[in-house]
Amino acid sequence: MRPHLFALTVAAAAIGACDLSPLNPLRPVLRLYPILDSVFVGDLLPPRVDTLWDANGNLANPGPITWTINPTSVATINATTGEIHGVSKGAAIITAHDAAGDSGRALVVVSRPLDLTLLMDTVFLMPGDTFTIPLAIQKKDALAADTVWFDPSPSPAIDTINAATGLVAALSGGGPVKYIAHVATSTDTVSDTGAVWVTTPTATGGGRSYTTVVGTAIRHEGGAAYAMNYATTSGRHAFRLTDSLYTTLYERVMITLPDSVIATTTVAIDSMNPQEASVKIGTLDAICNPPRAWGLWSSLVPTPQIHAFSHVVGTNVHAGTLTVTRYVPFVGGGVAIGGRFLFTAQRDDLYSDSLGVETIRGTFVAPLVQNDNLCPS
Repeated sequence: MRPHLFALTVAAAAIGACDLSPLNPLRPVLRLYPILDSVFVGDLLPPRVDTLWDANGNLANPGPITWTINPTSVATINATTGEIHGVSKGAAIITAHDAAGDSGRALVVVSRPLDLTLLMDTVFLMPGDTFTIPLAIQKKDALAADTVWFDPSPSPAIDTINAATGLVAALSGGGPVKYIAHVATSTDTVSDTGAVWVTTPTATGGGRSYTTVVGTAIRHEGGAAYAMNYATTSGRHAFRLTDSLYTTLYERVMITLPDSVIATTTVAIDSMNPQEASVKIGTLDAICNPPRAWGLWSSLVPTPQIHAFSHVVGTNVHAGTLTVTRYVPFVGGGVAIGGRFLFTAQRDDLYSDSLGVETIRGTFVAPLVQNDNLCPS
């Protein structure tokens, strides 16, 4: 099966974090192709093609290769031939080892004959907001008819969910409220479970977010959310949303808009290359004078770090959107906002490779504060 990013969405619910980064950038590089592939449970994949690039960037002979895969509960690999066997739903990292100690990695996604993945398994909403649960369905028989449905909310005072469409309506604070999605064909039925939180932040804190990242790095993580309108060095006011995602890794999503947010709105996110976004001496160009709306996902630990900048893919006009669906002023001052974002981004360590594309989506609720001290005057 040829590699494709859609298959990764099926694995995303099965693993918490995964990424393909150079194991040791100071050594010769052993590269595997395809770096990303997918297989159904019970099926086989041929071995990866391996090439060795020496320290001078020249092709070299890697010699005999030894193959390993982790976790073996998802897929197994023949240590000598490199043939891969799908065992259970999930994603596994293939590692090739040559005699000199150089290593290369690739990712394989294993799907069941019928698979369902929640692309937002946790959703944060403010009261009065709505959100349609996004799903990915994978079928070994692509032509098989399927039916999708959702169970009613077990806490209808907090939220309701449309059984046919998955449209969630947030009514009052509370959570987590479980939701269950199902898909069935004439031969199989599968289900998956997520959660909805309905909450309103205070004027100064209590922001929450949840983000999924799908590509050659996969994340499902939640954490704190912060939003600010801030003064730029040009005298205008811009906007920044920061979702800090804390688990075993430190993750962060930042979306910057060249104009402040003063009401509900939808803004197109555009490309930003790493050179434009870099911090320069004496100024923060892409932050303190943002030329357009842009986004960034960063994985800061473990090293090497991953940075993925918003990037227009294929024939798309924009990389994605940030939508503020709720803008609620507090009595006495301050504003709470809620919304969602969806954009594609390109990893800086795979910037010229189509497999460096990540799809980043999330929901957030956050206090919106004014900050006139972020940028140098």
